[in-house]
Amino acid sequence: MGSVRPVVRGRTLFVGALAIVSCLAACVRRPPVLIPPSVGVEAVEGFGSASIAGVDAAVKGKFGFVFRRPGSGRIEAVDPIGRTVFLMVFRDGRAWFVLPGKKVYAEDEAGIMMERFLGVALSPGEVVGLLSGTWSAGGGADAPDGWRVDRDLEGRLSRGARGGFAFTVRGFFPGDGVPREIGLEGPAASGRVKVLKLAFDPPPRPEIFDVAFLRAYAPKTWEEILELLDR
Repeated sequence: MGSVRPVVRGRTLFVGALAIVSCLAACVRRPPVLIPPSVGVEAVEGFGSASIAGVDAAVKGKFGFVFRRPGSGRIEAVDPIGRTVFLMVFRDGRAWFVLPGKKVYAEDEAGIMMERFLGVALSPGEVVGLLSGTWSAGGGADAPDGWRVDRDLEGRLSRGARGGFAFTVRGFFPGDGVPREIGLEGPAASGRVKVLKLAFDPPPRPEIFDVAFLRAYAPKTWEEILELLDR
């Protein structure tokens, strides 16, 4: 498997591949057929890989994720023996980037933190709509805020743009238009995200978005986090 490699100021922090039960077999099998629930998607959970070059850092490797409407999310990478190397938690408009090995974290607005990771200020609810392919140009819970969204001749979500940022769906899971590979282009970052494993509406687990454990951690600015990574 690959690794997550945040590149900061010319240095590289090597992070082992995320350990998920049966992931290796899932990655080499034919992609599963995915059909979003007809009543709407409230949450997505899965495993993916990213290759994104940004202003502050570059990320290349695999990660686990959970996103739940309207504003909860979690992105996690661990080393080969199961230790969390970095963790991002999104909740109620705020976000925390955590380095458990150093017991430090940085807190900011959710959109700002997501922009540092993907290059665009996507909310957790927007991530659910994008990864499930259920975004629509009309009103309702699945309408993207401020996005111009295009669909292909088969009615599948194919492209979206907001401001100077755009995404293009490069591939789909078999089934009903669920994006599998997404290209990203923008002034802050560019690259691609590939979804390797995806599930809709997993059972709620509010404890995974709890940040009470950070009481034992030291708060840092984002610049201080970058300095720690640079070391």
